[in-house]
Amino acid sequence: MTSTNQTPTKLKWHERALLSVLAFLMRLWGRTLRFHWGADVQDLMDPGSPPAVVIFWHNRLFAAPLFYSRYFRNRRLATLISASKDGAWLAGFVRRMGMRPVRGSRFKRGAQAVRDLIAVQREGFDVAVSPDGSRGPMYDMKAGAVTVAMKTGAPIILLSLNHTGAWRLKSWDRFFIPYPFSRIEARVDYITGSALLSGDPKEAAAQLKERLDAITKD
Repeated sequence: MTSTNQTPTKLKWHERALLSVLAFLMRLWGRTLRFHWGADVQDLMDPGSPPAVVIFWHNRLFAAPLFYSRYFRNRRLATLISASKDGAWLAGFVRRMGMRPVRGSRFKRGAQAVRDLIAVQREGFDVAVSPDGSRGPMYDMKAGAVTVAMKTGAPIILLSLNHTGAWRLKSWDRFFIPYPFSRIEARVDYITGSALLSGDPKEAAAQLKERLDAITKD
């Protein structure tokens, strides 16, 4: 993971104004989505479960903040966002959804981003990471994604949001944009303790990829 401390790109005032309008429209769009889940997901919504590291694939980034902000209001979330210009738009959006963006990636501010994530997790935040972002390859579980959990001993929530109807962008990750009023199934795999992550980070990442793939539908 690259250790450069390059300053993250920030939006200009008119870009922030435009983003506020877009975020409002996306919240309206999000209200039309019909999320469904089982008892395992419901348990995580109830108060009392400890702060966790939430891992999901990058192409679910449209629905993930909408799902979390609507149904996990009793929890706080920080999420890793690229330090690039594109990441500045996403960081502004998640901030308007009530979440804390942490800027960085393996290309920019990687080591500092990990330190920042560990710090906010110890403050009581859930920490969200897309292990194949921000440039792929798609569904590649990078070892850096499990670093926060390994260092803090926090439980891991593998989250998949499976779409029944969505546009797929021609991006590297085939990004999902769900149709309005479509159904999205939320599935999780909850991993407690540090048993899975007691060895080599690459080996742990391979195990997590296998388990996340098992609950993911394309």
